[in-house]
Amino acid sequence: MRLFTLLPLVLLVFMNSPKPIHEFPVPPITHKTLFYIHRSVNSNTVLYEVNLVSDKTIDPKNPVSVYWLRYAEKGQKRDLNMLERNFAYGVKCIPAGHGKYTMQFVASKTRQVEILMDHKGQATAIMDISGRSSRLTKIFVQVAEDGWWPKVDYVEFFGEDVRTKEATYEKMKV
Repeated sequence: MRLFTLLPLVLLVFMNSPKPIHEFPVPPITHKTLFYIHRSVNSNTVLYEVNLVSDKTIDPKNPVSVYWLRYAEKGQKRDLNMLERNFAYGVKCIPAGHGKYTMQFVASKTRQVEILMDHKGQATAIMDISGRSSRLTKIFVQVAEDGWWPKVDYVEFFGEDVRTKEATYEKMKV
């Protein structure tokens, strides 16, 4: 009898609990995948991949491709539009020598990412996450749509420590 009394209360609590914010589809990961971005507004995902030349090295003329996987629609691939490319998700890459590139996000010049192909032939994005050199795997952006132009509340970085392989995480208020 006690179970039946508590069950409605438990159900009410779980029904009103906020949904975990990171329940989004994971895009297909290939040897060219660097990382991806999920946003709070919908399941559409921004994917970052290296462009390779025939000898499996990063293309010096166009090192990184950035595009949408439109999961909220039919899952189709779509290029970034001009505003997205120049103000939100676009990147600039600068050669750093030995087949590596330094990548900057157009939206934040303070965070840099080192792009390279590792010894296994996997595209890799290395950045500082909570003070630890980490392989960046995904980013989550919490968006507040409080008007004409969306504003970012915070950004979460997820990765793996390059030395210890432990998970790394950092939340950055914007």
